[in-house]
Amino acid sequence: MRYLISFIFLFLTHLTFAQNLVEKSIEIPFKLTNNGHIIIKAQVNGVEGNFVFDTGAGMNLLTKNFADKVQGLEKTHHFHTGHRATGEAITSDLWQSENLKINNFKITKETFAVYDFNFPLDGLISLTPFKNQPITIDFENKILYIESPKSFKKRLQNKDYEMPIVLDSDKGLTLGIATYVNLENQLPLLVSLDSGAGFGVYRFNARYMQDLAIDSSKVKKEYRKSSFKPKHGNNFYFTTLSTMTNKNKNVTLKNFQVSFIKV
Repeated sequence: MRYLISFIFLFLTHLTFAQNLVEKSIEIPFKLTNNGHIIIKAQVNGVEGNFVFDTGAGMNLLTKNFADKVQGLEKTHHFHTGHRATGEAITSDLWQSENLKINNFKITKETFAVYDFNFPLDGLISLTPFKNQPITIDFENKILYIESPKSFKKRLQNKDYEMPIVLDSDKGLTLGIATYVNLENQLPLLVSLDSGAGFGVYRFNARYMQDLAIDSSKVKKEYRKSSFKPKHGNNFYFTTLSTMTNKNKNVTLKNFQVSFIKV
């Protein structure tokens, strides 16, 4: 399963962000947790922190504790309301950094949301810093590559297959990626590709349980509190599906655990 996820991102990012390439490929080492979360080091205005690289975040996020340490972080008059996989709305003021540095990759004027919540790391790094760059996530060697024209060309030549993606952007502030899959050979869905979810996590809206003839009273049910708003939460329904394929049927996943979320 790790190989599959690495493979998906390798070609998603290649096909999407193929302009303004760096002159020389940049390697960003990362730590991979047992749950499959990608942890990278980054500096915001020179202050270093540990962040989850989250392709499903849409926007960079700093915890308030970390943001309070960063000098030169400028609050804008803008705000943004995003939605988590649970449907929960999160509204945050937007701040702009003087620079963001991830290993040898550096950009200026990067936008961050700042949110006051209990989180074990310093925040999330989304796809937005790489919106003009092709990137590859190498799970086996634990390296995030920012591709040069030469390495980009070589990566494409060595591909096994491609998966079409759909870009999701809100007024240029956010960036997400999605692809089409088919559940049980009967239900086509457009789903987010979210590295922040970790390995082996497949979550769908509970409304699709009826389409798949799943009786909610006959599967495991669990109420989970929100990590952002502890007074809120969702019901999760857990079961097993027999088949999921991508649009071009390059990949088939069989007998896998899923959760359906009541939004």
